[in-house]
Amino acid sequence: MDMTVVSGLVAAAFAGALGGRLSTATTMRRLRQQNIVLADQVRHDGLTGVLNRVGLEQAYAATNAHGRFLMVVDLDAFKSVNDDHGHPAGDAVLTTLGTRLAELASRHHGWAGRLGGDEFVLILPGSTAAVAQQVAMHATAPIITTSRSGSVHVRASAGIAYAAATTSWSSAVADADIALYHAKQRGDVTLFVAGMTYPQRPSPRRRARDARTTN
Repeated sequence: MDMTVVSGLVAAAFAGALGGRLSTATTMRRLRQQNIVLADQVRHDGLTGVLNRVGLEQAYAATNAHGRFLMVVDLDAFKSVNDDHGHPAGDAVLTTLGTRLAELASRHHGWAGRLGGDEFVLILPGSTAAVAQQVAMHATAPIITTSRSGSVHVRASAGIAYAAATTSWSSAVADADIALYHAKQRGDVTLFVAGMTYPQRPSPRRRARDARTTN
């Protein structure tokens, strides 16, 4: 066989093999990027962009070696926003709160997330009670926006709990939630203390939640 022909066949085979490897590498990179995007979507709330419950639990687990403060933030009378101004206005309020909490979390090297509905969580590792309470004051500042039907003014409440390294996620959320109920009754940010229980007279928020649970 002519050596020129042989050389051409070898070159073509080499080019084909190289092209195949490049194509495979490109495909693998694309698949890895898609997996990263999908993993990010699994961990984040689609509306607000903050972590969802799965992402929050993972972030909390990442701080298991140290104590941290966990804060539950809940909007007051949020249902009336949807009823009076429509769901787009309600979504705008949720997005505004999510952005605010994400900025606070970034500033304090923590994480922000949405448990569901109008309930959000902040995880503050390596913080102090005083700092956590200051953060809560910023987190619960009134949200003022506008809709087609007029001005929207929403307040928020926050309950804070210290979670030691050995405290489970569910226990930390429960403690902060108890503090939140007291915060709604007192009209002020509340820090959970040992022995604190849910108020004997449930707040409207708790009655609404209980009704949803039993229906």
